[in-house]
Amino acid sequence: MREQEQYQNILQRMIHDTENQKIGSSEELIKQLVEELSMNPNLKKYIHTAR
Repeated sequence: MREQEQYQNILQRMIHDTENQKIGSSEELIKQLVEELSMNPNLKKYIHTAR
């Protein structure tokens, strides 16, 4: 349940920032979402870095 709450909080921030025009395009939204998700420790095992 904790993980689900984290994702919910991320999405709420994204919605809030979009509504307040801090995010002005879908490209910005996707970049911000990827950045937020990449900082999530639960997803670290799925992130592959280029070597």
